[in-house]
Amino acid sequence: MSGHGVLNESQIRQTLEQVPFWGSLPSEFFDFWLTRGRVHRYAAKQYLYFSGDDPNAVFVLLNGRIQLLLTTEFSEKILRVLGPSTFFPEVALDGKPYPQAALSLENSDVLSLDTESLKQFLQTHPALLWLFYRSLALDVRRSYRQIKNLSLGDARLRLGAKLFALAHAHGQETPAGVQISIPLSATELAAMCSLARESVSRILGELKQSQIIHVEKKEITIPDLDVLSGWIRARAERNSL
Repeated sequence: MSGHGVLNESQIRQTLEQVPFWGSLPSEFFDFWLTRGRVHRYAAKQYLYFSGDDPNAVFVLLNGRIQLLLTTEFSEKILRVLGPSTFFPEVALDGKPYPQAALSLENSDVLSLDTESLKQFLQTHPALLWLFYRSLALDVRRSYRQIKNLSLGDARLRLGAKLFALAHAHGQETPAGVQISIPLSATELAAMCSLARESVSRILGELKQSQIIHVEKKEITIPDLDVLSGWIRARAERNSL
């Protein structure tokens, strides 16, 4: 393994073991990543790759934040904001161009691996293909949920559903409730929900005043997920009348 040496080998292995579905994998799999992988540091606002680029590498985020974007000539939409111990992009193994761009939001370290090397490894370890199927299935389900949420006409429902999903995907238990571990600005949430930043700021203020969420700078904590879920259901029922 080569690169900047920001993290030692033990720390990188621990981060790899925390990737969803990877915890029970054999040591050989992690040894392969550590031997063949390369650590790269990306500065804030630096792109790892662009939509349409050849899928030459896959990545695991070691620290920092990475934003996945759907881009067109005139606009961009935030698909996800990634935190540490995330493997991406899940679809790179099909040999087709990257379907989205990846942008570093802050100084971020990633472990990259040549896609063809990973394919060859999986060919000699076919049992591990199930792991990548599960990872891809999770990504597809996430996309379906996002499409469903964006189909909601009510801005409050969109934002509430997104906060609920983020709490499940990136939530950390704290004495104050479930904290979304990825710092998010109103601008980033607005792009995720296809809403105006001003609308998101106003709705966050309403939820904070109702004590459904707590906001401290970019950190959002949900004291009780059941309360947020009930608020979402109640609003959906009112809208259906």
